[in-house]
Amino acid sequence: MASFVSTSSTAALALIRSAPSAPIMGPWAAQVRRSLLAPPLRAAAPANGSTVKMMESKFKKKSKKGAGGGGLPAAIDLEIREAEEYLATDVQEPTPDDFPFEIVDEEGMSVVVLKKDYKDEKIEVIVSMPNMDAEPEFDEDDEDDDEDAAKDDDDEDEGSEDSSLSMKVVVSKGTGPKLEFTCTAFREEITIDEMLISEKAESDEEKFPFEGPEFTELPPNVQKGLFKFLELRGVTLKTTNFMHDYMVTKQTKEYVRWMTKLKDLVRQ
Repeated sequence: MASFVSTSSTAALALIRSAPSAPIMGPWAAQVRRSLLAPPLRAAAPANGSTVKMMESKFKKKSKKGAGGGGLPAAIDLEIREAEEYLATDVQEPTPDDFPFEIVDEEGMSVVVLKKDYKDEKIEVIVSMPNMDAEPEFDEDDEDDDEDAAKDDDDEDEGSEDSSLSMKVVVSKGTGPKLEFTCTAFREEITIDEMLISEKAESDEEKFPFEGPEFTELPPNVQKGLFKFLELRGVTLKTTNFMHDYMVTKQTKEYVRWMTKLKDLVRQ
C-alpha cells in the first residue's frame, strides 16, 4: 500500500501505509542528506525551485589515482569498466508475478513506459531516470580520496532515501479526453504535483481552453478520491519502489552505452 500526498502541506493525505524496500545501490548514488525532523508526509518541492543534477561515480573517486596517466581514452575506459563491474555484482530483482504493468524498456531511451488495461481504460505511466537532489562533488586533491570514500559509505543509505522518480500517468478512454497526472515517487510516499484533462485539438488553430484549478485547490474529498483513483490503477508504492531499483540499473546500462559511443567518437 502506498502513501499519497498532494503538493500542498495543508492538503497532505496519507492513504496507504508505506512498506520498507531495499536501498538503491550503485556507482551513481548521490551524497544527499534528508532532515531527520522531516514529517513522513510532506509537500513536494515547487517545480521552479527543484533541480535535477547529475552525480559523479563513487567508484571514480576510489580509482582516480590510477586514471590520470592515459588521457581521455583511459578515463573513458575506466568509467566503462567500473560501471560494468557494478552491473556484474548488481542483483536485479525479477519482475514480481503480480506486477500490474507491462514494462516497455527501449535501449538508448531515458524513460521506461508502463502499460496496462483497466476495464475500458488504457493506462500509461512514463517513468524517468532517478533524480537526486544533490550537488556532484569533484575531488580537488587526490590525497582526500580515502576520506571521501568513507563518507560515501556513510551517506549511501541516506542518499537512497532521497532519490525519487518523476512519472507521468495518462488515463484514456477511446478517442476521448485524457486524464494526465504528474507525480513524484519517493521511497515512502507518492505526491501528485499536477493534474489536467487533455483534449485532442480539432484544428491547428491555437486555443486557450480552461484547464481547471490547481490540484491543491481542489476540495479535499476530490483530492482523496483521485489518490484512490491512481491506486486502483496500479500506481502504488509497491510498484514505484520496484521501478526505483529497475531504473537505477537501467541508468547504469545506459551510461555504459553512452560512454562506449563517446569512446568511438573520440578515438583517434
